[in-house]
Amino acid sequence: MIRSFGFLLSGNACAAAILLLRTVVVSRLIGLEDFGIGTSLVLALAMIEMLTALGFQQQIVNAPKGDDADLHSALHGVALIRGMIGAAALFLLAPLLARAFGVVQLTWAFQLISVVPLLQGGMHLDVYRQTRHHKHRAAIWIALLPPLGSLAALLPLSRMFDDFRIMLFAVLVHMALGTLMSHAVAKRPYRLRFDRTVMVQSMRFGWPLMASGAVMFLVFNGERAIVGRLLGLEALALFSMAVSLTLTPSLVLMRSTMSLFLPRLSASAARPEFRAQAIITIQSHIVLAAGMVMAVNLLGGSFVLHVLGDKYRAVLPLLTLLTAVQALRVVKGGCAIVALGEGYRKTELLTDLLRIAFLPLAAWGVMQGASLPHVVHIAGLGEAAGLMIALLWMHRVQRVPLRPLAPPLIGMVALLAWAVFTQDQPTGFRAAGFGLLLAGLAMVLPDVRRLMIKKGASDGMESKAIQHR
Repeated sequence: MIRSFGFLLSGNACAAAILLLRTVVVSRLIGLEDFGIGTSLVLALAMIEMLTALGFQQQIVNAPKGDDADLHSALHGVALIRGMIGAAALFLLAPLLARAFGVVQLTWAFQLISVVPLLQGGMHLDVYRQTRHHKHRAAIWIALLPPLGSLAALLPLSRMFDDFRIMLFAVLVHMALGTLMSHAVAKRPYRLRFDRTVMVQSMRFGWPLMASGAVMFLVFNGERAIVGRLLGLEALALFSMAVSLTLTPSLVLMRSTMSLFLPRLSASAARPEFRAQAIITIQSHIVLAAGMVMAVNLLGGSFVLHVLGDKYRAVLPLLTLLTAVQALRVVKGGCAIVALGEGYRKTELLTDLLRIAFLPLAAWGVMQGASLPHVVHIAGLGEAAGLMIALLWMHRVQRVPLRPLAPPLIGMVALLAWAVFTQDQPTGFRAAGFGLLLAGLAMVLPDVRRLMIKKGASDGMESKAIQHR
């Protein structure tokens, strides 16, 4: 299990590092305003992607007939229709979106990026079947090569353009390569058919995920949209860079843990060992979130100053705060994986609805002159409230005991407080405190320690967790 997770984590981390490097190179090639324009294009694309998300990975992993070739060909038809609808919607909304960000003259750019959903509609879904059987090599190739190709494309693009178009065409290259790679790593031939029954079933499965996607867009991008609309493109560039530096490691963790834990939780659903697996899942997310906070707190400032340059110095006060917010989200993501393991698809939607309920407060604060750190404070309150609801749901509905989770949660809160309140202190002082807190966290997580030390310890962990009930 540890070997699989290490492979997933390292692969996704490399992919994220490549994307981050691409972002850094683009930020050095273009000015703040152009970076803000590129960010607005990415926000528009993310909106359509999340609004039309049907969760093909979850459908294939969770379905009893997830290996069936006919099901896959029918889902290819659903994916293609989804891509066509998304492309049409983005093309038609382009004038409105360009006006919202104050760049009406660039409507054509918003229309051009509508090609991306169409490209994604032709993706081969066999990679999810391989993930179902705990074979992650294909997923790693898809995660690595497309961003690497888009990074390589920056050189010729920088010779043709000197503005936001570098970012625009890099995204197009990335998405096109992603679709091509999905076909290259597939073990089965690509077949396409349109089955009304499968379409209806897919919509029934996916509508909570589509609703969640709308909410997810606001969760991940709500504050960015507020900043871009109310404070302008340069403020959007600064805030978006801070979000990217903190969101990237959290997405790496959540993407890796989803692929690792969801198949195991689904396999043990409705069995006594499910609760033990659920406890391990949440405890692992707590440890990973704590490590992420420490890494960004200790290394993020130097990265901004020495890599991004002085024009992004205003990002520094936001880094630790945003990382704390993302840490709460990583743990909440663990609760969402536990819920999906038993087929509960609406829980993440409920917790994220609570999260976005804080967005009007953030918008009001900006209109009243609030600074960007205050916007992050409000986001943190929303994530904390969502995490509390997710834990209560898991306890009351799925009967997962919370007692084994209380000590590590307290330890994580202490670590977050240390990160936030000592961010202006010398690095050595902060590192010593993090070391002590992580040691204390390790002491209250015997199951996770046993998992890391002993490859075959799953039985011991299950019995240990059952005793806590």
